[in-house]
Amino acid sequence: MWSDGSNGRPRWWYIDVGETAAESEIAFLRTEIFLRDVEPRLQTMTAFTRFSCRL
Repeated sequence: MWSDGSNGRPRWWYIDVGETAAESEIAFLRTEIFLRDVEPRLQTMTAFTRFSCRL
């Protein structure tokens, strides 16, 4: 998904994955997209932080 920055978050493409899928998603990004060892920015969200009206 694309975040245009209008909600106070950075402008970027993102995907929501569960905790168990995070490592495989990072491995995919390293081997198929970036073709190098990268440390993508991760943001851990809970239901409280995701659906809270506070920024």
